[in-house]
Amino acid sequence: MYLEYWGLRQHPFDDVADSTFFYPSKTITTVGEDLNEAIVRRRGLVVLTGEIGCGKTTICQHVLLNLDPERYQIAWITNPRLNPVEMMTEIGSQLGFSFSSSDRNAMLEQLRQHMVANVEADRDTVICIDEAQCVPTLETFEELRMLLNFQLANRFLVTLLFVGQPELQQMLAKLPQLQQRAALNLHIGHYSREDGIRYLLSRLRAAGCTRPILTRQAAEALYRHTQGIPRRMNHLMDRCLTLGMRQSVRLVDHKLVEVTVKLYPC
Repeated sequence: MYLEYWGLRQHPFDDVADSTFFYPSKTITTVGEDLNEAIVRRRGLVVLTGEIGCGKTTICQHVLLNLDPERYQIAWITNPRLNPVEMMTEIGSQLGFSFSSSDRNAMLEQLRQHMVANVEADRDTVICIDEAQCVPTLETFEELRMLLNFQLANRFLVTLLFVGQPELQQMLAKLPQLQQRAALNLHIGHYSREDGIRYLLSRLRAAGCTRPILTRQAAEALYRHTQGIPRRMNHLMDRCLTLGMRQSVRLVDHKLVEVTVKLYPC
């Protein structure tokens, strides 16, 4: 593979959420700070949207994994295609318990009791619904809304975090009683040109790159072809490194980028 050829320790552009390659752009840093503050302040419902591949899951993972595990109990739902009972069952499982009944009211009450027990143990409950635009029915969203009714001493018993593509907001608009409960609506867009270039160079350094292998013109071409979307930048740069190795070049320049785009359209 190209690791030895380019003098790298790791593949720098694999499409996985790896904290080694976390790049704190200004936008990402601001969103992360807002998410963390909302969780610490127990603000109830927070909605984060962004286009495909813009880094929503990455920033959420960065924030949640940096929370004190002794202070926060987290349920992270990555496959939200669930009906109300299935959603509650999955949440309970991730919080470490099984429901004693499949009756929805009984399930909600057992979940409330668990959250109260967390409060008494000085712990906060956080539930993150990733890819929330895939929730199949408004009924499931309504069931999640019921969790926001769980309050004790003027505080929410749970912080709900909905993460999804922009159409998530259209879905929530069909449930104004839920949409209006959102204390914070955040959105992640594509990188600016300078952030996009810094992102590429940051990942190369994190992978062990010790010499220049990407020209400024090539980085700008990469940005232009991918519109500054991190996942698309990863895919194109990975193909450039592979093609560059096959062509025995020592530098990824703008000509190599253009050839790569023709062979592997973004």
